[in-house]
Order: sequence, then C-alpha cells, then structure tokens
Amino acid sequence: MAIPLEITVSDHQAASVVALAGELDIATGDVLRGAIEDLIQRGRTKLVVDASVLQFCDSYGLEALLETHDALKGVGGSMCLAGVHGVLRLVLDVTGTDTFTIKETPAEALADVLVAPTRDAALNERRKKSALSSLV
Repeated sequence: MAIPLEITVSDHQAASVVALAGELDIATGDVLRGAIEDLIQRGRTKLVVDASVLQFCDSYGLEALLETHDALKGVGGSMCLAGVHGVLRLVLDVTGTDTFTIKETPAEALADVLVAPTRDAALNERRKKSALSSLV
C-alpha cells in the first residue's frame, strides 16, 4: 500500500523549507507541484526541499523535482535539496542527475539559498557560515 506524500512548509527569512515525508511517485507528484505553485504565487521562490524522512522516490518523483526546479528558475528563484538518502539518492545517482545543489542538512541548504554568490569564494563561505549560525 502506498504511503501518501506529506508536505510541511516552514518559512525562514526569505526562504522556505518544504519537508517531504512518505512517497514521491506517480500518485503524489502533482501534490508537490501544487504546493510549489502555491509558494511561487506567494512570492516564496527560494526553497529548500528537505528529503530527510522521504521514504520513496521513483522516476516520476524525480520528474516532479526537476519540474519544481525549472519552475523556480523561471521566476528567478532557486532550490536546494537536503537530507537526500536511500532511494532518492539512488535515483539521482543512476540517472546522473546533477541539476540540484545537495546539502546534508536543511540548515546548510538554507544558508546556501539565502546567500547570493559573489566572485569571491572566501567571502561566499564566510557569508554562508554567518547565515548558518543565525539559523541554528
């Protein structure tokens, strides 16, 4: 029996964390698409998708994530994945998908999407560490 997809959204400064639980597949991909459309309409275009407790993701789920990424890019936004593990990690590895920035934790991913990159790599890292410390 399929486990429904549960989506929890929390806002943090100028970004939102979209936490996924359950299964992201052919039956639930539209649930994610709808949630992202709602966020974009609210002006929330910097997102972290937290997959820490996601139990399953197939190629249809990956398609939903890729479409989410493209929709955000289309409105000048950004998306970072966090907590990628298990089947989602396998799907990303097997398909060779390198579209996403992936961070270990949602806090690291938030710091990444909140800090606009500059040409100075050292400055970028200092700014991300500062953002990260303000989130924890």
